Amino acid sequence: MTERESPSSDGPDRLELVGCWLLSVALLSTSFGVVWDVQWHDDVGPDTFFTAPHMLIYAAPTLAGLASVVIVLMRTGAWRADPRSITAGRAVTVLGVFRAPVGFLVAGVGAAVELIYGMIDLWWHTVYGFDVTLNSPPHVGLSLGGLTICVGAVLAFIALGGRGITRWGLVLSVATSLTSMMFALFWAQPFEVSVTVVALFALMLVAGVTRATGWVTLTGLIFGALHAIDWFFAPWITRLYAESLGLSLRDNISGRPELASLYPMVLPLIALLVEVGLVVLRRRGLSPKAAIPAISAVAALLMSLLYTPQLGNGFSPLVIAIATALGAGAGPLGWSAAISLRRLAPGADTQPAASTPSEPALRPVMEV
Repeated sequence: MTERESPSSDGPDRLELVGCWLLSVALLSTSFGVVWDVQWHDDVGPDTFFTAPHMLIYAAPTLAGLASVVIVLMRTGAWRADPRSITAGRAVTVLGVFRAPVGFLVAGVGAAVELIYGMIDLWWHTVYGFDVTLNSPPHVGLSLGGLTICVGAVLAFIALGGRGITRWGLVLSVATSLTSMMFALFWAQPFEVSVTVVALFALMLVAGVTRATGWVTLTGLIFGALHAIDWFFAPWITRLYAESLGLSLRDNISGRPELASLYPMVLPLIALLVEVGLVVLRRRGLSPKAAIPAISAVAALLMSLLYTPQLGNGFSPLVIAIATALGAGAGPLGWSAAISLRRLAPGADTQPAASTPSEPALRPVMEV
């Protein structure tokens, strides 16, 4: 059963804030490790389990798992000492023994799943020697565990109240999660449709949580910055690591960043378009129930039109139409999810969203 803890008047809970930033570091470790690992497969060839990119990937669930366990144990100890003890947001009782903040519970489960599949991946390499495809069963499980950590990190930042430094952590976590999802979404075809839907959901989630101008655009800019880093990082670190091991690169390598080349370059522009649409919505007093699906549809249409040529895919009116329709639904879904998730923060049940001249609140689309 979920219960509300007493809110702190001193801003974000420091213990959980540190834990949240550790989860963000884990997300960055996953993002850089995955682009490096994909590049290694393409430029060098089959590998064994104990490679540097694999270790960078597995450092993420290790860090996320340890951070989550520490937070849960410390919260459990404080709860047992004083059932009225203050925590940052909602906590759940697990097995009647532990008190776990929701975000860290989700991240901890994701870390456990990823580490379990890591052991399965080790067994897989032991039996088969090396991977001939990235779509091996252990890799699918690893992707699911990694995505669960992403969700947990976002939930953990939302539970801190969504103000000040926690907003920076939220947009960093969302942007980093979008880069990490490129590998997982590769199996969800058509690829441009799945990426468009996830991107619109994420951008509207940020808008719905922050309720302030600039943060959606910042999410797109951070994603663009990570894209630029990965673009140069993956080929460079692969070449450097191969040389350190005395290995040669394949003769027919393209020289381009294999995974980063799939990142939607247009996403910062789409984030800006969504931001402008929300500003117009607020200033003109439009109905969010109708305006947000319209904003999402326009953004999805533009993204699919510009993203498809980047992938080198042929222009398909059907794919464009599907991406636009699903994107139009993903935006309101992200906004509605934000309405529910904001209740993770302390005092959200009793205090309405604040509205100041510098941070005018947006009305919810489907709040009940």
